[in-house]
Amino acid sequence: MLLRARPAAALLLAALLSAAGPARSEDFTPRKQALLLLRVLVYDRNLKSRAGGVVRVAVVFRPGDRGSEQRRDELVTALEEVSREVIAAGLPVQVLAVPYHDAADFEVRLGQAAPVCAFVCTCLGPMVKDVARATRRHAVLSMSGSKEMVAGGLAIGLVNRGQRAGVVVNLRAARSEGADLDAALLGIAEVIP
Repeated sequence: MLLRARPAAALLLAALLSAAGPARSEDFTPRKQALLLLRVLVYDRNLKSRAGGVVRVAVVFRPGDRGSEQRRDELVTALEEVSREVIAAGLPVQVLAVPYHDAADFEVRLGQAAPVCAFVCTCLGPMVKDVARATRRHAVLSMSGSKEMVAGGLAIGLVNRGQRAGVVVNLRAARSEGADLDAALLGIAEVIP
């Protein structure tokens, strides 16, 4: 399956967002969250130029935090499974985990990993400013399951809207990270200018 940012893809994304059931990112099945993450990612018109030949997606977690490590394992596994079935904007998807020990270490690790997108576990909320600083420096589109983390400086949130999922976009953060988000995504998202 090829994921592209086209009107049909916008309809699929809208349908996925409006599906009944739990909507906090922590309550999504990991597979559903992985599909949603990749569907949102392809709405970045700069994806191909930022990715080179491979769309690298990093899952950022807190080592030593049992919940964060479990979330990392679930999401990495789901993204790897989905990446065997889909390509993003004509490119293969590669998944990796990047630990956050402290700001300086994370900066180095993010630079070495060179992902195009980083999904940041919600346990890193207190470190959101440091994470956002690094994602901007390395032109990595940041995502999380927390609207608060998006308000704090990350670019995209996959959030709870009652009986459905929603997308929150911090437009300034997304642009600072090198993304050029398609109007089709912005039209169905809550946009923080």
